[in-house]
Amino acid sequence: MSETMQRFEENKPEAVEDRPWVAPLVDVYENDNELLLIADLPGVTQDSLAINLEKDTLTLVGKIHEEKSGHVLGQEFQPIDYRRSFTLPGGIAVAKISAELSNGVLHLHLPKSEEVKPRKIEIKVG
Repeated sequence: MSETMQRFEENKPEAVEDRPWVAPLVDVYENDNELLLIADLPGVTQDSLAINLEKDTLTLVGKIHEEKSGHVLGQEFQPIDYRRSFTLPGGIAVAKISAELSNGVLHLHLPKSEEVKPRKIEIKVG
């Protein structure tokens, strides 16, 4: 890399997003087979939603795209982004995680691995 390019990158200002973000409201349910996260993400579409898992941290990022038609005469609503992270407990079958988004509501299924599911112990007579 040239010295000029290196100096430019060292002095380049950090990219800052000017849009505010909020943590979406999330309900978490548990049954014998899974944890279920239900997140309220109004205005978020499948294309503007990212669900990432790195080690034991699950992160949701949803972006709302602005729709502008004509000149703005007044604006009280400001578009926001949603961001929320969770630390997953052990015993989640990571390869089987699935998600559905419908009408701005995300259902994220976190199946339990067989090792942590409750099981009934058979009692033998004799």
